[in-house]
Amino acid sequence: MALRRERKITIVELQSPKPGNVEDEIKWLCRCLDLDPKRDKIAFQIFLHLLNASRNGKGRRSIEVTRHLNVTQAAVVYHINGFLRIGVVEKKGREYHLRGGSLEHAVIEMEGDMIRRMRLLRQIAGRIDSELL
Repeated sequence: MALRRERKITIVELQSPKPGNVEDEIKWLCRCLDLDPKRDKIAFQIFLHLLNASRNGKGRRSIEVTRHLNVTQAAVVYHINGFLRIGVVEKKGREYHLRGGSLEHAVIEMEGDMIRRMRLLRQIAGRIDSELL
């Protein structure tokens, strides 16, 4: 049986950007997912590269990202593993894709992950309360 990768989704509450500037909206979305473009420019560049590939329905291999961005493969793999951990990226074969094929679908799937986790937390909390009270 394959082990399921642990997911860790952090949501940072920020004032939403004004509509109309896609770059600002991408940066806002990344900051909300705790992927701050100012703090980690390489992660943001990798994310943009995967986002652009998804527009054409394509994924990217880590070596392609490495060559395109002229960064080390270790840095690319490190950051892609972070994207996998939060659930915004998935691996299909040897390629990495935005989960669900688009940014919107990736967020929808992450939302489903969080709802399932919260339901489980609520169920277990209810059982604990029943036992303790």
